[in-house]
Amino acid sequence: MTKEKIEKGISLQVDADELIKRKSVRTTFKLPTEAITLLKISAKHLGIKQKTLLDQLIEDENILNILAQEARTYCRKDDDCRPKTFVLSRKALDLIDVMLDRYDIARDILVELSIFRLSSYIESLSDKHDKRRATLKEIVKYQTFLEDLLKKSKGTFEQDDQFLTRFERLAQTTQRSVSEIRMMVKDRNDFIY
Repeated sequence: MTKEKIEKGISLQVDADELIKRKSVRTTFKLPTEAITLLKISAKHLGIKQKTLLDQLIEDENILNILAQEARTYCRKDDDCRPKTFVLSRKALDLIDVMLDRYDIARDILVELSIFRLSSYIESLSDKHDKRRATLKEIVKYQTFLEDLLKKSKGTFEQDDQFLTRFERLAQTTQRSVSEIRMMVKDRNDFIY
């Protein structure tokens, strides 16, 4: 296909306003260490960038209205706050400015409250992994029991006995499966913010 045919068949349509909204900007907020860490571990567990997560938290105007009303009476200890620079979409930053004008609140507090919405997500993940750790302990007991029984069975059965061969295969499969399961269980420290 020639360039002329492409130009005739396809017209470029660019929404300049939408491109500007998607443009990234750097901005610094003064936030508690706890909020900064919460955003970091949430992004890690979700497998996305902090910028993407923060944009998503901030770009919902309905939720920001609710948080902005809460921010009016929100008290925080500024001693624990430190400056942190983030990359945000222009759209997110503009929406923060709209909320500041509408409610006369501090932008740092609005961002802080937006980030703290993630705490229930991290707490539910932590609970899930607590249950996984408890179940893993039981699985390891089963694995140990199986390995001990296999050792005893080696003295009872001949080396070429089909029963013993399949039992050894079961023990090996169990060992591999337990290793795979162990990799799916996160430590309690992975959820501390």
